Amino acid sequence: MSRFVSRIVYGLACLGLAFAPPAVAEPDAAAEVGGKGLYLRNCAPCHGDQARGDGPNATLFLAEPRDLREGFLGKYSTSDLVKRILDGQPLTLALDVPALRRQSKEVGEIEKHIRKLPTVDWVAVENGWAIYAERCGACHGPFGRPEGELPPGVKPPRDLSSKAFQTSVDDESLVVAVRHGRKGMPALVPRMHTQDAESVVAFVRLLSPGFETYSKFCGHCHGDDGVGIGNFDPGVGAPAITFDKDYLAKADPVRFRESIWHMLRKQKPSMPHFRGQISEADAAAIVEYLRALPAAE
Repeated sequence: MSRFVSRIVYGLACLGLAFAPPAVAEPDAAAEVGGKGLYLRNCAPCHGDQARGDGPNATLFLAEPRDLREGFLGKYSTSDLVKRILDGQPLTLALDVPALRRQSKEVGEIEKHIRKLPTVDWVAVENGWAIYAERCGACHGPFGRPEGELPPGVKPPRDLSSKAFQTSVDDESLVVAVRHGRKGMPALVPRMHTQDAESVVAFVRLLSPGFETYSKFCGHCHGDDGVGIGNFDPGVGAPAITFDKDYLAKADPVRFRESIWHMLRKQKPSMPHFRGQISEADAAAIVEYLRALPAAE
């Protein structure tokens, strides 16, 4: 199972947890999703939809992420860039602390999301997240909240992460909306297959303020599914745990919330690398997608 990295990535050494080893990425993911979808899911939150270094998470850093269309790709071969994506040393990034504070959400929302993780159908969510990133994110935003400029003629869509929306519609109605559109929402062309639409709905059901904050602050080490991706400080030396049902049932609520607050205060941001989360074919597809974009003017 591949891991999602649609987030700002932060180390969680201060949380006092070690993590399970990364799962093996599916070798045919590139064929199913394509380089664009892989890029939007894994890289666009920081580098931007058009690879100009202006993603929704870019403002959290004092130095903005690299504009990948200003000659950087031409300096390296595809094999070198694939290796850089998969195995390069993490790059420490300067953090804009005031921006971090503005972005942080209530600890209760993060805790609520973490407690939901063991109940999620991650096979469906993985497929749905990739499709959503490519076909829905331009209007609804990477976390379900519309942000930035919308395509011409598109009215501001609903906030899919809000509790009001999540409780106002059932899964069957969402599948119909994804496939055929609804009032104020155009139908997607080409029309999505029912199974893919159901996967998108599975991902949409994950959207919440807690999901967004967890993705930005926790997912780099804990993984989106809470089982860890192995990309953590090797000097932690803490006992290995995962956010599974057994751990969450035994965790003391007060200490658990205190740990979350401690993690939010003590950040060690870095640029991610994706060995164990995506395959070499996936990384090559991302590189080829980026090479196909026009150079910056």
